[in-house]
Amino acid sequence: MQNPDVTKPAGAGDVPLANYKMIAALGVKRGDIEKASMADFIQNHGMEGWAPTQGHIPSGIPYIGFAREEILTGQTNRAMIVGKGSLFLGRMTNQFDGISIVIEKNPGKVEESKGVSESEVRGLVAEAMRDFASHLLED
Repeated sequence: MQNPDVTKPAGAGDVPLANYKMIAALGVKRGDIEKASMADFIQNHGMEGWAPTQGHIPSGIPYIGFAREEILTGQTNRAMIVGKGSLFLGRMTNQFDGISIVIEKNPGKVEESKGVSESEVRGLVAEAMRDFASHLLED
């Protein structure tokens, strides 16, 4: 995302805000959020730009260190670094220049719950049936 302190005086407006509005609009179109809550989405999920670039790959890279720290302290479980391609550079070089990555907290080694084995279930059912049958014989 571009830094609005650079893009506004240059005449491009608040580019990060426009980009967040576009992301929110896509969420509305998919049905993930209501149109009335777009401003809340931008407030809750938006982040001011990190690099005054055209918005391609380098714009998200400076946040990776901060994302790591937030993941290690438990503030964040995952972060998406959106590196959109530049139409100008893409057309000029005819090469791909956009990539997005998701950084997630490693859950570590997860122990599988064993549950109850088939033989244990049979034993429990047999015990319940014996208990039930003993109550029938008492009458």
